Amino acid sequence: MKDTVSDIVDILRQAYRNENIMKEENVVLKGENEALRIENALLKERLEHYEKPQLDSQNSNIPPSRESLKAQAIRRTRSLRVSSGKKPGGQMGHIGNTLLKSEKADEVQTHNPIHCAQCGNSLQEIDGSAYEIRQSIDIPLPIRPKVTDHIGIEKRCTCGHCNRADFPSHVKPGVSYGVNIHALVAYLSTAQHIPFKRLVEVLNDFYGLQMSQGSVSNILNRMRKQGLIKYNEIKQEIQSSPVVGADETGMRLNKNLYWMWVFQNELSTFVFPHSSRGKAAIDSEFSDGLPNSLLVTDCHSSYFKMKTAGHQICLAHLLRKLIYLTVLDEKQDWSVRMLALLRESIHLQKSDNYSVSGIADIKERYKKLMEEDISHLWHDFREFRNGLSPHSEHLFVFLENLHVPPDNNASERSIRPLKVKQKVSGQFKSGEGASAFCVLHSIINTARKKKQDPFLTLIDIAKNVISYQS
Repeated sequence: MKDTVSDIVDILRQAYRNENIMKEENVVLKGENEALRIENALLKERLEHYEKPQLDSQNSNIPPSRESLKAQAIRRTRSLRVSSGKKPGGQMGHIGNTLLKSEKADEVQTHNPIHCAQCGNSLQEIDGSAYEIRQSIDIPLPIRPKVTDHIGIEKRCTCGHCNRADFPSHVKPGVSYGVNIHALVAYLSTAQHIPFKRLVEVLNDFYGLQMSQGSVSNILNRMRKQGLIKYNEIKQEIQSSPVVGADETGMRLNKNLYWMWVFQNELSTFVFPHSSRGKAAIDSEFSDGLPNSLLVTDCHSSYFKMKTAGHQICLAHLLRKLIYLTVLDEKQDWSVRMLALLRESIHLQKSDNYSVSGIADIKERYKKLMEEDISHLWHDFREFRNGLSPHSEHLFVFLENLHVPPDNNASERSIRPLKVKQKVSGQFKSGEGASAFCVLHSIINTARKKKQDPFLTLIDIAKNVISYQS
């Protein structure tokens, strides 16, 4: 009996020891499992960097100028537009463009046959008739500036008074550059983005003008000062516009980061520089906001702090991001359906099927997409949805107001020359230089939108420069 009890006690003790050992092993295994889970999460996060698609100008807001050489080499251009199914090139019924003959030529040359091609007899004494007229267009050379001596005459009257003729307002004491040269320098520097050194070479090579870079700078500064009247008129046109687009881009001013801001509509472009990318920059020019304007922009927060009549966010930015998400995870279809919905909304505005019910359908489908559970997808999807959610009411404003565009492409086109200027010239070396470019670019771009000759517009400003100097 004692042996039986002793055996039972030994068995219980062993079972107790085994239970404690298993508990200890379980604690160790749980700790190892937690460590492995954390390590796995870290490795997944590091792996995402290599598995994600390369960001470029087609699937993000990165401009082409900032793409890496690798991205430029491997990326394939993806248009935001959907193929129409038509063959490339001019379509049936398309009116082509060709050189048209001028009604009046500046010079006429006749080409007479001298000898008969059959018998060799002279044809010089025989009258002929025109069988065909061809025109050639060329530039006369050499192109040289016109130098005019202006001689002031004085005459003494019989009464003894000496009378002197007045010089024209554009003629200054000594030697001065005329109206056309002022306009040409402004046009080449601003509209064609030619840097000072090359601009001086162009003036010398084409026109024989020996001008220094300092003279170019002085001319541009004078044009800036006299262009301020027109510049402020453009600003007032923006302030009274019912629909305004806005954008901003970085630039270098004497090695420091500055920002170029553009506010534009169909007929006007207003550009200005500022050291801030925040609301302080907007307040420097539009302290009262644009209370009568509906503003079309990207999702930059500063625009939504302005006092406006409403907002429309740029769908082109969203389409590029959705293209990236689609490539990021090709097994899901959430981004594909959102992409198709936004494209359909743009097409709806332009189609004959535009209706209130169509707008309501678009908004309802969008709401359902935003409410779907996407917690199983990459965090990029949730980040996109969370960023879009506060702007849902600004998404389809263009469907309710046909004067509002669905994208901000017009603002990007208006500000793109600033990046070209920086690409060519490197940077602005002074605030006056940056301001001169903004003033003159605003005037030139506005003239083009209004179907006006930008060079003639600059000539009008140059006349004010000359008059002011006198």
